[in-house]
Amino acid sequence: MIYRKKLVLPLLLSIILFCQYPPSIASDSGYSPYQKAGFDISKLNPKSLRAEGDMYFVNGFDSSTETEQKKYYQLAMQKYYLLSQAQPYNYYPYVQMARILDEQKKDKLSKKNFFKALNLDKHNPYTNFYFGEFYIKRNMYEKGLKYYLIAYNNGYKDNFVTNLKLAELYEKLGDLKKSEELYKKADEISPGDLSIQTKINDLDLLNYEKSEYYHTIRE
Repeated sequence: MIYRKKLVLPLLLSIILFCQYPPSIASDSGYSPYQKAGFDISKLNPKSLRAEGDMYFVNGFDSSTETEQKKYYQLAMQKYYLLSQAQPYNYYPYVQMARILDEQKKDKLSKKNFFKALNLDKHNPYTNFYFGEFYIKRNMYEKGLKYYLIAYNNGYKDNFVTNLKLAELYEKLGDLKKSEELYKKADEISPGDLSIQTKINDLDLLNYEKSEYYHTIRE
């Protein structure tokens, strides 16, 4: 009887800790309840974990209520955390956890996971694009531009969304010439968007020499 209690108590404590501290917190603290409970990580299926995590992520992103979104994001976090344990060299689960934490306005934890991903693959375009998004959402345009450009120069040069985002950002920063170039590139990649064609025509009519960006450069 005493022997059974000795076995049950550590397992029970592990289960309680897992429920109390979800994987999002566990990954930041370095504590894995699965390892403490003797869980064999090698038995995890990374392909299934990623597919399930992505499914929950999309459901959370598309949720119509905050309660539903929170539920799906928590499920996604659990899957991505397990994926990070099964494949500690994989940048992807850290980026996805960072994106969820970004949506939840948990800036510090989001950045922590972005930097984990960058430590694994510094020039990865996926990581850098979404880290750029993180800063753009917070109106930190120069920092956002830095990461957008890394993504652009490391695989996303022909990506429609990246060209469009950079065009919009350069326009905000006042570099109208560069903005028009990127709008044109986006239009070449995916032609037919009237709003982009209108933007190109509008920028073409402007005098770049009088833009705030070029005035600042001269000063």
